[in-house]
Amino acid sequence: MNRKLIAAARGDHPLDLAINNIRLVNVFTGEIYPAAIGIADGTIVHVTAPGETELEANETIDGQGKFAVPGLIDTHLHIESSMLTPAHYAEAVLPHGTTLIVTDPHEIGNVLGEEGVRYMVEASKVLDLRVMTLAPSCVPSAPAVETGGADFTPEVIERMLTWDGIDGVAEVMNYHGVIHEDPRMMGILEANERAGKIPQGHAPTVVGRELSAYLVAGPDSDHECRTMEEAIAKLRAGMIVDIRESSFSLNMAEVAKAIAGKGYLPNVTLCTDDVLASDLIDRGHINHVVVRAIEEGIPAVDAIRYATLNAANRLNRKDVGAIAPGRLADIVLVDALETMNVSDVFIGGEAIVKEGRLIKRQQHLEPPQAYLQTVHLPEIHADDLRLDVDDPNATEARVRVIEYDFAPGLPTGFIETVLPVKDGQLVPEAYDGHKGPLNRVAVWHRHGLNNNKALGLTAGFGIIEGAVATTVAHDSHHLAVLGVNTDDMVMAANELRKRNGGMIAVKNGKVIAFLPLPLAGLMSLEEGETFAPKIKEFIEIIQAEVMPGKNPIHRMIVVTLPVIPAAKITDLGLVDVNKQELVPLIIETK
Repeated sequence: MNRKLIAAARGDHPLDLAINNIRLVNVFTGEIYPAAIGIADGTIVHVTAPGETELEANETIDGQGKFAVPGLIDTHLHIESSMLTPAHYAEAVLPHGTTLIVTDPHEIGNVLGEEGVRYMVEASKVLDLRVMTLAPSCVPSAPAVETGGADFTPEVIERMLTWDGIDGVAEVMNYHGVIHEDPRMMGILEANERAGKIPQGHAPTVVGRELSAYLVAGPDSDHECRTMEEAIAKLRAGMIVDIRESSFSLNMAEVAKAIAGKGYLPNVTLCTDDVLASDLIDRGHINHVVVRAIEEGIPAVDAIRYATLNAANRLNRKDVGAIAPGRLADIVLVDALETMNVSDVFIGGEAIVKEGRLIKRQQHLEPPQAYLQTVHLPEIHADDLRLDVDDPNATEARVRVIEYDFAPGLPTGFIETVLPVKDGQLVPEAYDGHKGPLNRVAVWHRHGLNNNKALGLTAGFGIIEGAVATTVAHDSHHLAVLGVNTDDMVMAANELRKRNGGMIAVKNGKVIAFLPLPLAGLMSLEEGETFAPKIKEFIEIIQAEVMPGKNPIHRMIVVTLPVIPAAKITDLGLVDVNKQELVPLIIETK
């Protein structure tokens, strides 16, 4: 107990700081009124009654009539998906009013195992941004149908839950395993239950009895709601619905329909999940999600409650989430609630952002050199892309094709088609059907633990010339290559292997675009302001030259994710996601 704070609250000890002349957004009552905020030792000790706008203190700041809202909280994200290091991520989001994030480092965990997670934890401890890190529950995300660079068994998770800086178990993506009581998933959830920490969920399309089973098992949140009906079912069940607006999954418009007319809901929070550095710089962070909620008809104060008080309650953090006595002085000043343009940010009463600009750089933790050399593959040859047919007499074959859909949630599913066979190989170039041309896809295990390789075909992924390759291939992050020209595919794979990761595009035997991601093949070491334009340039080039259409990066990285319905490819082969089973490329030959 800090008695100085009690004395300062009484008025018997000077305040360190007073932020005067503000319009307080009271997330408890839903009111907005003129007030002043008194701070001592980084803690809010007094907030004036409505209409009292001045306090005396050792230092006073004129809030100029701006709205004061609690520091914004993102309840689910992956720092790695921004393609920035923790320090540069913090520098990108702090100016947008984000003061606390909940991150799941399963991207780097899939590449570098516990050491990678440890790096992210330690790199986050030195930041002004408050970071809650959860132990990745699914490394790999779907053990029955893929291999990763590490294997986080229940024993590993139990050990990680004892670390300083680990606050729970991150999104439990293997919902199939949870619902059907897979021993591995039960062991992970039981370890977290013993630790008494946060169990975060991930349950796309799960409703009814299966949703009940998932909730009874422990995970109590979901950021994967893509339809109004799914969101309503989960809200009614008491699940915490994290409304997501990422760079790729824009769920606010649909989920807001589930909230409309229901008043303030305590089990709604906001998250960003996967947002590229370019979008963080250009459009904002959780403040952008708040604006999107307001645009979809959610009252402004409720949208702010979702990003502050609701989030804090979900995280069992009574020290943040509101501007009230006893809470940490994480305060954001904005010009207007409808735009959420941030002018000033205080964390623990310290000014971090002033007049919209970061005034305090964040400390960067240098990664070990080994973390910059994570693509472990021999040279790749044209023969590695042969789509061989076992039947020497076959003239045609019925095959499974992964179809990409631009519908909400960007789902994939299997379609079937018949292809000619020539010289013992499939001829996908002969395809003249739905969402053509067919693209070849290849996935190589890049973590040096085995020699796995898988081949497949895709429709609707939109590559019309050349090839693209990436080491960002959710969630095991192998080296994935997609294309229509096998020579370009081979070159793309080998160039990315030699350059130690990133994203690359090749056309007519030339590299036309390269996005370097040296840290674990996932992240740049550059600051967001300098790296963001490179992401945009890469997207512009591949859209113009090889891969027209929206979300080209998402099309590159989503095809390997075996926990999002319904058809994917991993280093082990084609995956029926709903059944969590491997299925063959070739169904039958004639």
